[in-house]
Amino acid sequence: MKLSELLALVGGRADGADPDAEITGVSSLHDALPGDLTFLANPKYAKQLASTKATAVLVREDCDLPPPAAGGALVRVASPDLAFAQAVPHFTKPAIVRKPGIHPTAVIDPTATVGKDVYIGPLCAIGPGAVVGDRCVLEAHVVVDDEAVLGEECHLYPMVSIRERCRLGKRVTIHNGTVVGADGFGYNTKVGPEGIKVEKIPQLGNVEIGDDVEIGANAAIDRARFGSTVIGPHTKIDNLVQIGHNVRTGPYCGIVSQVGIAGSTHLGAGVMLWGQVGLAGHLEIGDRVEVLAQAGVAGDLKGPGQYFGSPAVTKRELVRRLHLPRTVENLETRLAALQARIAALETKQENP
Repeated sequence: MKLSELLALVGGRADGADPDAEITGVSSLHDALPGDLTFLANPKYAKQLASTKATAVLVREDCDLPPPAAGGALVRVASPDLAFAQAVPHFTKPAIVRKPGIHPTAVIDPTATVGKDVYIGPLCAIGPGAVVGDRCVLEAHVVVDDEAVLGEECHLYPMVSIRERCRLGKRVTIHNGTVVGADGFGYNTKVGPEGIKVEKIPQLGNVEIGDDVEIGANAAIDRARFGSTVIGPHTKIDNLVQIGHNVRTGPYCGIVSQVGIAGSTHLGAGVMLWGQVGLAGHLEIGDRVEVLAQAGVAGDLKGPGQYFGSPAVTKRELVRRLHLPRTVENLETRLAALQARIAALETKQENP
């Protein structure tokens, strides 16, 4: 692809650059070689721009950095991230598309319903009364248990398990190893003549996942004790996330790797939980709340905005808490100085 063709594709401009320069691949700023296209979206990596060997670098329209020393062109666009995403498919192999069909090793109960143009891969198992919607793709070793329902165009990657009576909306994507509908964590402890007895609380509900949800690898979304655990439409869940029983998320939430949400906590619309955030149970998290990485949430968060730390607080409160020890130290110093002056004055009065 010539640079002029790239400019037309991404709607960019490259002042003074050779329009016939050949773009043959894509790479990162650090690893790019002549012929590669790369991008600079995060200012953190601005220092790498000078030394990159890339033929073209996508940058923001207002970028005021000099071009690479190796002579690469700066391609100015509204969003380097989006422009790079547009360009990448032209330099990489296309995504694998499964043709409709059922592998001979798949086991499908006679009472299950399978829609049109479905792909069911090797060693899949579809249980009694289950429904698989039109144009779904089930990769190898997927289990869709009894009376579970998959909407149209769902894509389940290898080793995904959808437990009994759980329901997926349309266009749900679930990556390798994730389990939807395992039992929630619930037990009663009794002390009697025979000692301590731990009894499991039955988990009789299900999980309902809205349209256009994507769930990463090795995540776990537990079924409700009663009723439903609910994942709102357009929510995106990263790898290694644990969502407890009877949790409910609103639409357009983002839940990043290693987040843990305890049972019966409710998230509003547009909530963002960054990596390793932990939420206690039975909480109410309001719309457009953003909880930053490794924060611990022990109480309700009502208002929109960013929350930090453990227990999680607003930025203003966090700054106040961080400054409090220094403030106390300064006050102690001033108090000691005042006490010394008072002592000196008292001594002077006693010995005129």
